[in-house]
Amino acid sequence: MLAEQTIAPDHPVFAGHFPAHPVVPGALLLDWACHSLGAGQSAASREARFPRSCGPGSRLVLRAEPGKEPPSSARRFAITTEDAGTEVAVVTGTLGPLSTAAGT
Repeated sequence: MLAEQTIAPDHPVFAGHFPAHPVVPGALLLDWACHSLGAGQSAASREARFPRSCGPGSRLVLRAEPGKEPPSSARRFAITTEDAGTEVAVVTGTLGPLSTAAGT
C-alpha cells in the first residue's frame, strides 16, 4: 500500500457530481494517484480503466509498482475499495511523464 484515504461524505465534489447519486469523479482519483506517487502536475495517465464507481465514505487504497517498459518512470497503479468485505478495483492504469502520456 502506498497511500490511503477516506472520501468525506461532505466533500464538495458531490454537490455537482451527482447530487442524487454521488460518485467520486475519475479526475479526482487520477489526481490523487499522481500526487501520491510524487508526480504532481508532471504526470498524465497513459491508460486508465474504471471498472467500479465509489461514493461518499469510501475508503480507498492506492498501490503502485515501477513500470516494466521504457521509460522506467512509468508506473502501473490500482486504487481499490472494499465492497461487502471484498477488495474491488475502482481504477487501474499506468501513469507516466507528460511526454510519454502524450505519445511523443
